[in-house]
Amino acid sequence: MELMETLYGSKPSFLVLTGKRRVGKTELLKQFISSRNSLYLFVDSNKSTSILLAEYERYVRERLAVPGYIRFETPENLLDFLFDYKDDLVVVFDEFQRFLKIDPIFITTLQKQWDLKGGKSNLFLVVSGSSIGMIKKIFIESKSPLFKRADNILTLRPFSVYEIFKILNDMGIRDLNEKLDLFCLFGGTIYYYRLMEKYGVQGFNDALDKLILNDLAPLRNEIRDVIIEEFGREHSTYYEIVSALALGKASKKEIGDLTHIETTSLSPYLYDLIDLLQIVEHVVPVTENPRKSKRGRYFLKDNFFRFYFRFIYKKMSDYQLGMYGSIRKDIQSAWPEFRGRVLEDIAMEFVRGEVSDRFPHLGRFWSRSGTEIDIVGINRRARRLLAVEVKSRTLNGKEAEKELERLAEKAEEIPGRYPNTVYGLVASKVKGKQGLRDKGYYCWDFKDIFGH
Repeated sequence: MELMETLYGSKPSFLVLTGKRRVGKTELLKQFISSRNSLYLFVDSNKSTSILLAEYERYVRERLAVPGYIRFETPENLLDFLFDYKDDLVVVFDEFQRFLKIDPIFITTLQKQWDLKGGKSNLFLVVSGSSIGMIKKIFIESKSPLFKRADNILTLRPFSVYEIFKILNDMGIRDLNEKLDLFCLFGGTIYYYRLMEKYGVQGFNDALDKLILNDLAPLRNEIRDVIIEEFGREHSTYYEIVSALALGKASKKEIGDLTHIETTSLSPYLYDLIDLLQIVEHVVPVTENPRKSKRGRYFLKDNFFRFYFRFIYKKMSDYQLGMYGSIRKDIQSAWPEFRGRVLEDIAMEFVRGEVSDRFPHLGRFWSRSGTEIDIVGINRRARRLLAVEVKSRTLNGKEAEKELERLAEKAEEIPGRYPNTVYGLVASKVKGKQGLRDKGYYCWDFKDIFGH
């Protein structure tokens, strides 16, 4: 909001706002333009340019009460009107990247108009879009039509676990495990928490009942709608890939074996899921160069996508028939494992904040033999290494020491010589935590991470 205020105060200005779906871009823009002379122009991919222009024409007449006759028969007509408008005006094009599909000429026309008339206009132009890759193609790549035209490119990110916990506290949900389960379900995507508020959700099981596991659930078709809207006719292929990822298939070979897609043909689909939809990440072992490594793995990073494909998609027949009891049993039995995977992500970010000054390179590690370590920190200059195991349960003193012993054995597979090696644990609770710290181990639990 402060950034937009600054740009609005020094018009003409051009802002690009991007971020994954449901992260709150449109709500942020609605808040900003609510008290200003503004136009909100949504780019609907199901409409042709002529239909969109006719729609914009009607909207502009109503919104600005323009005297006289206006007609938007071409993109030039619309842009001429906007750039020649005499008063201060905020213009938002939401899902702007869709013009690449609908009418690429619109984008080059905007570039020409901005170059010719932008400097003398009273416009604060905001372009918003959820397809990060497409936005890069339009604004960031050196040969793109609007390269270096924007004053700022702002990426709106999901809320952190701590920010979500504050929101849940304000909603009256204060139990740590309830908050953690809800974050494991919905992640940092604010849209789902607004739905919780609207439907009076009081906790995790209530969220399942009211938002997902009933015939009229508002999130019943959420994932299908997002994937179909983004990928159209090819949506079934993306469904297969995401389903494989949700089942723990992380390499191209594993994904190819579980789907009908040849391993050599997977890259464009995975790129779309990483760059356009932002629900997948590509990770290499922290010990390797990410630009050269061929041992990368693919992981789902969106919690609700993980949940849907782990528990709903594989039981779609039961879901469509309303057999929610069997799905609920599956959720209950597999939830500790599912929760543990999300806790690894939370622990990674917490540990990064704690040790990044001593271990600048932090990430996951796996070897060719199948050994995995949840968190590894490396300081190559000081030849110092940190290995951390993450457990989602309570550990007593003996269990903690055994975990640390096993961790030390696994760490022997980490390539390189690190004479200064230390080990650590993250768990929901560690009995005898201070004693382990006194012995030189790193040791954290939920009290350290969440404050209670």
